[in-house]
Amino acid sequence: MSRSFGWWSAALLASTLPATAGAAEPVYFHKAGVDRDTFVADLGECNELAGGVRVERTAYYSPNAISMATAAFIAPILEGSMRRGMQNNVLRTCMADKDYRRIEVSDTEEKSLRKLELQARVERLFTLATAPQPEGKVLPR
Repeated sequence: MSRSFGWWSAALLASTLPATAGAAEPVYFHKAGVDRDTFVADLGECNELAGGVRVERTAYYSPNAISMATAAFIAPILEGSMRRGMQNNVLRTCMADKDYRRIEVSDTEEKSLRKLELQARVERLFTLATAPQPEGKVLPR
């Protein structure tokens, strides 16, 4: 098992602690005993798949100029929220298909993780992801 990996892998692993749209709690993915290379490959594949999500733009029409301006202002915000929610669902489903479980991170663990430097955060998240028993509440797949 290789202990060194690219910066993109570190960033990818560290991104498993998102405050994602559609998810009120920060989560990580857990699979007991998985090796680092497999975990990073699985997460990378699922992240790439989720990155392909596109929200179709909706054309808004109103004879009222103020309504049109409001819709034009609010629409991108709503579309971004919808895209992030769909990406979260795709990522969850893909990781569940690979037998990973979503685990809610406790408030104290989240605070301690956010204080760590990137490499230390990556190591801690990998330790959490591969522990024999998950630390935190197991969420539905």
